[in-house]
Amino acid sequence: MPTRVWFLCVPVLLWTGIGIGAEVQPDGAEARLRAFFAEDDAARRARRAAEFGAVAPKAWDEVKAMLHRCAPRPDLGPGRHTFQTPGADGIPPIRYTLRVPQGYQGNAPKGWPLVVSTHGTGGSGEKAVSFFEHQLGADAEKYLIAGPDSPQGGVYEAGRLTIEYPLHVLADVRRRANVDSDRTILGGYSRGGYTTWGTILFSPGEWAGAVPMASWPLTEAGSHAVTFYLQNVLNLAIQAHWGEKDTTPGQTKGINTLSREAAAEMKRLRARHFEGIEYAGQGHGLKLKKETIRTFLETVRRDPFPAECKFIFHRLYQGRAYYVRATAVAKEEFDFRKRRVLRIARKEDLAKAKRALWKRDGFELTVRMPPGKNLIAVFMRNVKSVDVALAADRLDFSRPIRITLGGRTVATAKRDLDWAELLETARQTYDFERLIGGRVSLPVRSR
Repeated sequence: MPTRVWFLCVPVLLWTGIGIGAEVQPDGAEARLRAFFAEDDAARRARRAAEFGAVAPKAWDEVKAMLHRCAPRPDLGPGRHTFQTPGADGIPPIRYTLRVPQGYQGNAPKGWPLVVSTHGTGGSGEKAVSFFEHQLGADAEKYLIAGPDSPQGGVYEAGRLTIEYPLHVLADVRRRANVDSDRTILGGYSRGGYTTWGTILFSPGEWAGAVPMASWPLTEAGSHAVTFYLQNVLNLAIQAHWGEKDTTPGQTKGINTLSREAAAEMKRLRARHFEGIEYAGQGHGLKLKKETIRTFLETVRRDPFPAECKFIFHRLYQGRAYYVRATAVAKEEFDFRKRRVLRIARKEDLAKAKRALWKRDGFELTVRMPPGKNLIAVFMRNVKSVDVALAADRLDFSRPIRITLGGRTVATAKRDLDWAELLETARQTYDFERLIGGRVSLPVRSR
């Protein structure tokens, strides 16, 4: 009689390294990226970032496309929407109108170009949107357009409120809409033009271009400083518009003459991205060259990591030299309202004496990142410490990255690309075109 063999079927548990209560990690780069954005806990987000880094695409353009597809944002239909920024850093909540074009896709692998339009005296965010709609014509369907309500009434006054509020609107729009940060333009007319100038002078790294109209570079230092800060925007595309006769009766200086001074200084500085357009015979009400504006908006692109930039400023919050930021300064911030005695031989020397004072008491950063050198060179004056952002797609993290301060090497090391820093910065800023592969905070030591 044949022997019967009985098999007992018992479920076999294969050891996977996952303990009881542990999370099962999602497969695939996109799934891991979505899991990162969905995670509320910072420590777990860092682990999610490392998991994404292990399977991330090798090409940076693919990483950027994936960020645009996977970042959570609300659904926005075409038409006008009204939003409000959260108040922060002394800037109150800002109400703004956002125009979403037909065909907009919130999860597209490429963001949409954005125009932030600042309005003039007596205007509104809604009117500012309509202003650029009119300039763009049918091309308006290619752009997101945001028009903030200015938090300041009356005559334009240069100060932190007026030059920072467009940045708060930009940050809020990025979180709500799928924005191409390399194609973000700031523009405005009259008081909106002054806002545009004031903002770009101290945050050029946030914009692809600027269109200030019927205005000149007005800062806390007034008309004597019309050219003082222009070195800050040499890497930024600017198309300035003004009228030949835009001046108040009885004045020897006006928007016309001061705009010409700015244009002449940009020429002296050999600015490759500046275009000044004077309208012959016209005053403050310009009949703008719409096609010229449309071509400018279509063609400008941001370089988030320029090979060289020079930056001068008088407030710590202004010290944003693209990928290097001042975190502490060596002397008090300059108070432009304080009365000072300047000794001059001739009245004509007053402007020169003021500029010498502003330069002596100002803060300066010069930053260089020559292509292919794996080097970031920082030169500074009256600055105590800086934060250096390492460009993920411009530096080779397989080789030592050298950082110098004032000509002295202060860091030379091979660094692993920090995926937690990269994704956390992307999560905070929603700027998916400027990827930060690491950060270095450095005190400036005296020799």
